[in-house]
Amino acid sequence: MSVHHNERVLREMFAIFTDFTAPIEKVLAFMTPDYRQCVDGREMALIDFQTHTLALRNALWSLSIDIQQIVCEGNKAATVHVAHATRRSGAESLLKVVAFYYFREGRICMVDELTHVLQGHGSDQGLGGLQ
Repeated sequence: MSVHHNERVLREMFAIFTDFTAPIEKVLAFMTPDYRQCVDGREMALIDFQTHTLALRNALWSLSIDIQQIVCEGNKAATVHVAHATRRSGAESLLKVVAFYYFREGRICMVDELTHVLQGHGSDQGLGGLQ
């Protein structure tokens, strides 16, 4: 797959991930069945990512992702992005995420990411791996 394909996959995945009206299956279609994600040292399988996505949809009113930088090469990509989360209470958070992705057969098979709270509360650090 081309680097342009991988960039398009990431941008489309984030658009659907942050559209809380989109069926969860649409988000999961971007990942391989053996998907793994490491968030701040905590590993998730595909089922854990599904639980994470549903937990965010339950805890948040809205979520937007601003990709500040993206680099794609071969079957790898990296992003620096800022997540803007609004909780159902109205409290807002900004988290900076540095993420590295591996692709297989056009889908995301592994993500390794670190998150950092730019604005919000210390408990917001857990949003990246919320279950």
